[in-house]
Amino acid sequence: MTENSEANLVAAARKGDAESFSRLCEQHYPALVAIAYSQLADRALAEDAAQEALLVAYRDIGKLQETGRFLPWLAAICRNIAVDMVKARARERRIGTRDSSFAVVTGHHEQDTVAIVREIIARLDPDARGIILLRYYNGMTYGQIAALLGVSEEAVNGQLRRARHTIRQTLQRCASRETEP
Repeated sequence: MTENSEANLVAAARKGDAESFSRLCEQHYPALVAIAYSQLADRALAEDAAQEALLVAYRDIGKLQETGRFLPWLAAICRNIAVDMVKARARERRIGTRDSSFAVVTGHHEQDTVAIVREIIARLDPDARGIILLRYYNGMTYGQIAALLGVSEEAVNGQLRRARHTIRQTLQRCASRETEP
């Protein structure tokens, strides 16, 4: 979607055009799920957070000052909702309710490389996990990620480089442990 067409959709949505907002939702929903997943590490909760973000955005779209900043604004709403959900889950654990947090499978005996990489990604800090998910699971370009996060493409490149380096180091440590007698 070009910036101009997105700006037109945002402008129409601000005027109450539900169809325009619906098209924006369809376009950005996968990225919102990835952002929420990077915080929550739970697909169902991430989908809930993305849907809640879209509801908040629909309600508050009139507050958006710059139509060209719709995507970073929407991403920030989603990230804040996901962070609030993480805090709520932490409070629930502290008071002794059932823990519904993401269980990371230990891969010491597991030989499946894909499962090991998924485990490593799940253990990354939320920002690094988010950038990996947006790039490799959602197939977003550096430009799309930059627009979504409201940063430069160079910043995206640096974040991806650091995340890949962490993954590579962890894989190397896992491989060296498997080869030890």
